[in-house]
Amino acid sequence: MATSKKPNPYIGWDGDADGKRDGTEKLVWLCQRRWGAKNWGTWVVRPMRGSKNPSVHGTGRAFDILIEDKDAKAEAVAWFTRPDVVKTLGIQEVHVYRCKESAFGKGWRIGRGWRIWDAKNNGGTPGYPHLHIEIDHSLCDDGDGMVAAWKALPRR
Repeated sequence: MATSKKPNPYIGWDGDADGKRDGTEKLVWLCQRRWGAKNWGTWVVRPMRGSKNPSVHGTGRAFDILIEDKDAKAEAVAWFTRPDVVKTLGIQEVHVYRCKESAFGKGWRIGRGWRIWDAKNNGGTPGYPHLHIEIDHSLCDDGDGMVAAWKALPRR
């Protein structure tokens, strides 16, 4: 009997790291090379915007990038939510704070898919131009592994 493998459950904040994590930093670097992204921040211990709860940035598994070219940004969003990319790179969550669907943005989460945000339920920084991306533990500490995994994926 064949069984379907469920996607890894969403992790979220699971404790603060002691510093930046090599796999996460390499993933930002790869985004800079492919889409001309600007690093808007990786590891920082702080609460989530508009909340007292801790941010996933503190774990070292989250990063923010700005991709100014709208076509490149759309390509990046589509790429990061592709099933093969999600599985290979360990993508957990993608936030788009500025989008045509809602003034409050939208968020994609593993095992759930996309949700359009509203005034009450949103990612905390509606209208900001950057993307927020979270990864799991599989490659967050393995910079060389992250680069190899990225290179093994088809671009489209």
